[in-house]
Amino acid sequence: MKVAIEALGIHTFGGGRTATLSLLEALFALDQENEYLVFLTRPEPSLEAPAGNVQQRIVPIQNRFLARIWAQLRLPRAVRGCDLVHFAKNLGVFGLKAPTVVTIYDLTTLIHPEIFPRSDVWYWRTFQRRTLQAADRVIAISQTTAADLLRYYELPAERIRVIYPAIAAQFKPADEEEVARVRRRYGLPADYILHVGRIDRKKNLTTLVRAFARFRERLSFQGKLVLAGTEYLKARDLDLHPTIDELDLRGEVIFTGAVPDPDLPPLYSGALATVFPTLHEGFGLAPVEAMACGSPLIAHRAGALQEAAGEAAVLLEDPGVEPIARALCLVASEPVLREELRDRGLARATLFSREASARQTLALYKEVTDQ
Repeated sequence: MKVAIEALGIHTFGGGRTATLSLLEALFALDQENEYLVFLTRPEPSLEAPAGNVQQRIVPIQNRFLARIWAQLRLPRAVRGCDLVHFAKNLGVFGLKAPTVVTIYDLTTLIHPEIFPRSDVWYWRTFQRRTLQAADRVIAISQTTAADLLRYYELPAERIRVIYPAIAAQFKPADEEEVARVRRRYGLPADYILHVGRIDRKKNLTTLVRAFARFRERLSFQGKLVLAGTEYLKARDLDLHPTIDELDLRGEVIFTGAVPDPDLPPLYSGALATVFPTLHEGFGLAPVEAMACGSPLIAHRAGALQEAAGEAAVLLEDPGVEPIARALCLVASEPVLREELRDRGLARATLFSREASARQTLALYKEVTDQ
């Protein structure tokens, strides 16, 4: 079997990169018999297979719109001779002769259209619908996303498979030396509250800043709020920086930008707590990373976050200022609770195995090609 995997755009910081690389690394370690042709924006050394059955085809187009045009115009010819084409992150094209599998992370664009550009909403309501209706199988990364696919696209349930993503093997509690190194690199104090993820409206970070100010005042907290991630220009949170200035927090909120993979585990491990007040998530890979690194977790019960975190987090019914502030005060003032959350999180994170994701994906490939 020869499988083409379209993974354009996974060079950018975020859960899509982490999930895709983690799956492909495990898949190529598991399967040394079938051939793989992987389309990437840049070379990924971790995907070089010792068996020599993986070929990377580099398409150096970083603009997402141009990548979609390239895929529609060139991919049908580029994958001739392949038995299956897997679109690893939402995309899809028409005119393919081989069976197709599409992985869908979330339908947030349809659930919260008010926070996205109209062009994106239109794309998801039209082209994405047709792409998924034409696919032989659709992988949903959670039961929540599977339910959303049924609700918004009315796909046949028998064509949807839930395969949970998995975090990279590097995500585990870091030692004190590594934590100290990362603190020095980013100028972090001993105590800090952390958020990891794209800086955009969906993440609800303006509300988090307001909650942090309230928490800081109540407990006389001397630490910082650390926002690790890059700004998503298509859904910018235009209120974020004005709110920081309004609350006189310019020196209390640290923006790290994109954090290299080796720095993420110690960044999580050193945090007093990691907070995700997001409006919706198709799974929540960063919260699982946080749990795997022993960081006490606070998260909004949104989308699939409860599905991912289980009972290992302080879950918020309401992602408003006061509920977040109360949760921060609770976790920061209760060391016993922090230790309980740490232990539960470490145990919960082990449920999301790279090997299990790879085996389920390979089984789906065989199912599709054998039909």
